[in-house]
Amino acid sequence: MNLPVIDIPVKLPFDVPLLMHPIFVHFAIAIPVIVFLLELANIKAKNRAVSVTSLFLLTLGLLVYAGAFFTGKADGSHAYALISSEAQEELKFHKLLGIYLVYGMGVLFLFKILAMLVKANWARDLLLVLLLVFIGVLFKQGKEGGELVYKYGVNVQAVSNLQDKIDDMEYQIEDLKKAAETKPAAQSEENGEAETVSKESEKNEAATHETGSEAAGEEGETTVTEKPAPEPAAEATQSMAEKVKEASEKLSEQIHEGAQEATEAGKNAAPAEENTTPVAIPTH
Repeated sequence: MNLPVIDIPVKLPFDVPLLMHPIFVHFAIAIPVIVFLLELANIKAKNRAVSVTSLFLLTLGLLVYAGAFFTGKADGSHAYALISSEAQEELKFHKLLGIYLVYGMGVLFLFKILAMLVKANWARDLLLVLLLVFIGVLFKQGKEGGELVYKYGVNVQAVSNLQDKIDDMEYQIEDLKKAAETKPAAQSEENGEAETVSKESEKNEAATHETGSEAAGEEGETTVTEKPAPEPAAEATQSMAEKVKEASEKLSEQIHEGAQEATEAGKNAAPAEENTTPVAIPTH
């Protein structure tokens, strides 16, 4: 479904707390349904108190939908970078549809005022039709919100923990790569020092051979212990490559374990109705 892109050009002067969106969306779904049932029952009752109650609920709905939008915006912005590209597209559409619902609630409020002023059957019937369409779109929004949570893991703690583990492993791999790049240079310096020591030893051995050949014959041959050659740079690089490989394997295991944790968390969680999910969603 392609909808024209719209926005709510309002910025709050304070930061919205995270994970408040589910509190608002439950009321955002319940209020229009209750209003529809009241208006439907009032066709025969024709009680002004029922009509006033319906107006009060729609007024409350304006506040609830505004809260759902801004809390959803905060939660969505926090989760956007942690989810896949497919989930990001779903989140964008969820946000856009939520904005339409916020404006739709304002339209329902205005039509309710009109129906109370006109006091005609056509105005009441038109309000019922608009409420029915609004509820249908609202249920679709609830279904999309449920998929964001249970399918893509938006704002699920297990997924956040998994992302933290992945970040830690990536940092470790970067450190190993840097170490692998710097060790060959240090190895070359050690090789140079070893070569210098070897040359000095050869000079000392030649001098000893010239001046003390007789003493060497009497006392026996002098054994010169050479410093063992350091590990070649190629072997050091190979060793670091093996460490990087081990870190990558460990990262794969962490991802697998985190995915299992997320799956178990979804299974153990109380099954929420498909229509109890976010109404409005954050910008990233």
